[in-house]
Amino acid sequence: MIYLDNAATTKVDPSVLNSFVKVNETLYYNPNSPHQAGLQAERLLQQAKEQINQALRLKNAYDIIFTSGATESNNIALKGIAYRKKDTANEIITSVLEHPSVLEVVRYLAEKEGFVLKYVNVKSNGQIDIEHLKSIMNERVGLVTCMYVNNIMGQIQPIQQIVNVLKDYPKVHFHVDAVQALGKILLDLEGIDSLSLSGHKFNGLKGQGLLITRTAHNIEPIIHGGGQEFGVRSGTVNLPMAVSMVKAINNAVKQTDELHQKLTSYQQQIREMVQSYPGVKINSPKDAAPQIINIGFPGVKGEVLVNAFSKQDIMVSTTSACSSKRGKLNEVLLAMGISEKQIEGSIRISMGQMTTQKDIDSFKEKFEMIYEEVKELLK
Repeated sequence: MIYLDNAATTKVDPSVLNSFVKVNETLYYNPNSPHQAGLQAERLLQQAKEQINQALRLKNAYDIIFTSGATESNNIALKGIAYRKKDTANEIITSVLEHPSVLEVVRYLAEKEGFVLKYVNVKSNGQIDIEHLKSIMNERVGLVTCMYVNNIMGQIQPIQQIVNVLKDYPKVHFHVDAVQALGKILLDLEGIDSLSLSGHKFNGLKGQGLLITRTAHNIEPIIHGGGQEFGVRSGTVNLPMAVSMVKAINNAVKQTDELHQKLTSYQQQIREMVQSYPGVKINSPKDAAPQIINIGFPGVKGEVLVNAFSKQDIMVSTTSACSSKRGKLNEVLLAMGISEKQIEGSIRISMGQMTTQKDIDSFKEKFEMIYEEVKELLK
């Protein structure tokens, strides 16, 4: 099997899995227990947070909260900050580019909780429009959220340009979903107020997430209980998950340069190949992150293409795994002005640490076979 759906999930690195098993076997104690074993577990938990601070070069300016994944991290940050700011700054700004774990949260806050939701425009290259962002900013905006790398198209958002715009608005909390960015591009976290990560996107385990925030004590808890994790995420901390998450982050950070170079080469090979097939379009911008390339077959259904590749033992996707079964056109591609026919016939190829040149060669070979099957349908 050739697996080219790494934006949905990745295969766990053996070192991460070994770390998880080892801590489960030897340090299964509750970090909140007052006895010697519990204190040992608490020390290990704090060491894990210190190592994340070092790996991400956070300069100890952030609080680190372990979660079950980016969906939970996004919910905690967005709801917790919005509720705390509701009386003084009840406007939220986002874009249709965001992952459902962000979009559905802010839409809920607008529809059920009385917040004012604004969407910043999207340019044809898939980046948010900074000038439009400036025009909709005001003193009532309390929360701005933007993903670092888009999970459908791979475009990299102008995070530092957003930071510069928000400097004039001290009430604003800037949240970034960096799920698809870590390990693939160099991160610049300067000026970001909170950040969400998910381990299974960079060869960690499923159910392994982080919320990194400057303002843990300013987040209104949406989970109540024993007060663990600054009172923001109550419940017994999953120490084996936390320690193995550190391993996954360290691995991802160390391999960033090498992986970026490798995946850039693979993406360029795919782009050059696609250009030789009449009717097939490349949806992703040229300066997208290296691991994701979105391709359109106008006139062919994306689901048909996914099934055709799957029969050849090649795993690709239509959109994100979190929204691909909803049966509606993808908002990201619509916002970029891509035609409906092209959107309906789009597939996403996403590569990762374990993708090889042999995989890419096989993909190109099978691509030609599938193209011959569907070329009469191309519009």
